[in-house]
Amino acid sequence: METLAFWILAGLAWAWHASMRARELALDEARYACVANAVRWLDDTVSLQSMGLQRDEQGRWRVRRIYGFRYLEADHLIREGVVMLLGREVQGVLLDTSRLDS
Repeated sequence: METLAFWILAGLAWAWHASMRARELALDEARYACVANAVRWLDDTVSLQSMGLQRDEQGRWRVRRIYGFRYLEADHLIREGVVMLLGREVQGVLLDTSRLDS
């Protein structure tokens, strides 16, 4: 019974660590996108919008995470962007996702 509890705790610790690494990667990508596009990143943070499983190019299952962030354009409009991750790879960064709905 103690062995099972150990493995459960180890699994939870691994999942937490992987989530923190993915969040740090999303933070770096959001920061870079804002600097590259000359916009001001609001709050210096990202928030997890969705998480699920998806196959990568080799057919292996990976965790797909989408993080959202907000930024301020020169005309003082607050816009939203997203960082898409598949496992440890950045799949893309989109700025101004509000225009995608139009």
